[in-house]
Amino acid sequence: MLTLTSELVHPTAVISADADLAFDVQVGPYAIIEGPVRLGAGTVIEAHACLCGPMEMGRDNFVGHGAVLGKSPQHKGYRGEATTLRIGDGNVFREHVTVHRGTVAGGGETRIGHRNTFMIGSHLGHDGQVGNDCTLVNGALLGGHVELFDGCILSGHSAVQQRVRVGRLAMLGGLGSVTKDIPPFVIQQGYNCVSGLNLVGLRRAGISAEAIGALRDAFRILYKEGRTQTGALDQIEADMGQIAEIAEFVAFIRSSKIGISPARDPGRTRRAD
Repeated sequence: MLTLTSELVHPTAVISADADLAFDVQVGPYAIIEGPVRLGAGTVIEAHACLCGPMEMGRDNFVGHGAVLGKSPQHKGYRGEATTLRIGDGNVFREHVTVHRGTVAGGGETRIGHRNTFMIGSHLGHDGQVGNDCTLVNGALLGGHVELFDGCILSGHSAVQQRVRVGRLAMLGGLGSVTKDIPPFVIQQGYNCVSGLNLVGLRRAGISAEAIGALRDAFRILYKEGRTQTGALDQIEADMGQIAEIAEFVAFIRSSKIGISPARDPGRTRRAD
């Protein structure tokens, strides 16, 4: 290890000679940067954070006190291979967030896109794939191989089992847990329970009124009319498949390898309006 001192790097920080830091990266007291770690311009590493390579991080990221990024995967089959964590631009990792590198069996890479927010104590397991503009609220936990599509929200102390996909602009409620894929645009609460459309998220994302109306109809056909999943998706596609959000909704569900969650008792499902 090599200790660097400058106006931007605290003298107690310990930085590997293999690290590559942009000229304006800030590193706080007692932070540790191990091995081949590349940090882009404008990045801030706060006190006691630990970054472990191989990993790459783009521009303007923030890593809070005590966060640990890029440590080896918690996987019994891992044997010390040089797997990777890749992080895009403008992400926020608050205090005590943990993110692990990938495994060889999972492709060797954990990947995070741009402008995501990982709040205090959240965790992303090995081989996770996170899109852009996602939010993990305090204590949200993601197992290995989880895939988050753009703009989804995982509320406080929620838990996502390994290999689950969470669709675009979907939301998992606080203390919720899921072992099935969450389709785009819906809200899930409790355990594997769809409860409605994420209307607030849809409107904030600028989804058109026409598309929201079509998603309401699709939600009704899939979750309230007692059809088989295949029959419901065929009907939705025939009626509204020309709308991009409907096509995305149908394609996501059809591509699921582990299935999607049911709604709350169909006769008591909260209205999707």
